[in-house]
Amino acid sequence: MTVGGSAPSSRPTSGRRRAEPVRRKRTLGAPGMPRISMKTRGWRYGLIGTAILLLLGWFLWYAMTPEDLPTSDKTVSASGVAGTPLYVGMFTAPDDFGRTLRISGVKVAATTNTDLTITPVLCRRGNVGVTTEPEQFCSDLVDPEGARMVGGDSIMLKIESAEPAVAVIERIRIAFREDVRWDTRAAGHDQAIITMAGRPTTEDAAG
Repeated sequence: MTVGGSAPSSRPTSGRRRAEPVRRKRTLGAPGMPRISMKTRGWRYGLIGTAILLLLGWFLWYAMTPEDLPTSDKTVSASGVAGTPLYVGMFTAPDDFGRTLRISGVKVAATTNTDLTITPVLCRRGNVGVTTEPEQFCSDLVDPEGARMVGGDSIMLKIESAEPAVAVIERIRIAFREDVRWDTRAAGHDQAIITMAGRPTTEDAAG
């Protein structure tokens, strides 16, 4: 028995439900990437471009500065006869040369009192001083343009004249490529002084 009040009812009361607060779910994700300004990009591209230009500059300097070729202060004196080719050795690669040159040309400068023909020749595995028969000293005679030159090979000049002549030939210059490097460098003797005498006539021989 209840006095002075009423007992609470165990039944749910009818009517609207009380709204519960909505809880927002937090999503986990990667933090936003910082934006790179155009100014920062410009500095980065500038540094990369500068590094590339420096690398190209160094490569060009390296490619165009191979080691010098051996030279000497020697002057060669040679005498021949007009109408007979004369061979004069101008540069010999030493046996311990340790280099392989791909020759693209041999430049020759000469002062002469008449017309004569000067032709560079590559002597393989041999060298000459002055001779009219280079086959005795060289295993092979080839045009140096486009040929390989290694230790023990030499460059000589084939001199031909149809009449008496005097010539002073300056130190030769060899244009070559070595691996990725190339240049034209002086090589060999300082100069050669050539005298081509006239061929004796029948009258001279009889006298």
